[in-house]
Amino acid sequence: MDIYPFPPRLAYSPYLDALYAAFPDDAVVDRRSPRRSLWRMVFRRGQRLFHLHFFDAVVQHPNAILCWLRATGWILLLAFFRVIGVRIVWTVHNLQPHECYHPAIATRTIGRVIRLCHALTVHHHSTKVRIQQEYSFAPTIHVIPHGHAEEPFGPLPTRASARAQLGLDAELPTFLYLGMIRRYKGLELLIEAMQLLPQTLLIIAGHPGDKGYLSEIHQRTARSINISLHPRFLADAEVARYLAACDAVVLPYTEITTSGMLVAAQAAGVVCVVPNLAPLIEQVRDGETGYVYLQGNAASLVTTLERLIATPQREIIGRNARTALRSHTWPQVAAQFHALFVSVLRVRK
Repeated sequence: MDIYPFPPRLAYSPYLDALYAAFPDDAVVDRRSPRRSLWRMVFRRGQRLFHLHFFDAVVQHPNAILCWLRATGWILLLAFFRVIGVRIVWTVHNLQPHECYHPAIATRTIGRVIRLCHALTVHHHSTKVRIQQEYSFAPTIHVIPHGHAEEPFGPLPTRASARAQLGLDAELPTFLYLGMIRRYKGLELLIEAMQLLPQTLLIIAGHPGDKGYLSEIHQRTARSINISLHPRFLADAEVARYLAACDAVVLPYTEITTSGMLVAAQAAGVVCVVPNLAPLIEQVRDGETGYVYLQGNAASLVTTLERLIATPQREIIGRNARTALRSHTWPQVAAQFHALFVSVLRVRK
């Protein structure tokens, strides 16, 4: 079995590295650059599977004509792969591009990609239902959860040690936003909520994926005395320190299909606060494995954060979340993908 992931690597996510490292030995995963690996896939014989993850960077462009040309070229390439016997499986991390220049072109492109796939995988049942409703012609859709390591960022230091190293007040309620700083992450709502929680601290930390949006966030937080902005890529040891220091991770997405950061934070045993978007509430049960507020509602977020602060022994909720993920480790997830790939390669149609 030869597997060709696209893209072969991700700059700021361990997802592909961790997933393919856990595959059994009979799967040969070619993670060279597309210019090299796809040529090999075209001319090689035997069982070949194109495992698609993200293609936004290939088809997205501000100019509508260029966007359409890119999308058309991408569809033709996938159709060619299918003609020469390559099996195509798309893991749908995002059903729509996060920063979408031309929604109509994106929707048509996604539909055509789905038609060319032999199978789809999603991380949540709600995403499966959505695809079935919006694209009735979709092939078989398999729910395979997002994997995680037992200690995604290594062992966490103690809360006291982490706060001392970061120069934080030992008792001040502290919230953390962690992840790439991009528009769909919804940081405006969290910043608005913090204005009503002056006796708390918010740390915003992560790689600035959108420089224009980062500039807006700088302007919004310039006069906020209880918001600390750290817009840079963090090594695992730094992430572990931030996670240990905070009372909760807050992920105020405006829309989402899946959240690797949510999985990682929960796997680390950290309490998470999320909006009531369908994929997220499959993973976070309010008051049991995290906290849920009404998406887009700052008052609801404030109330939820106040409820969290008032909850004694919050660490129990973090442990509950970690326990709920015990069957989603990378070896278990990789085994599900492997079984799916074997079945897809077996059926010829």
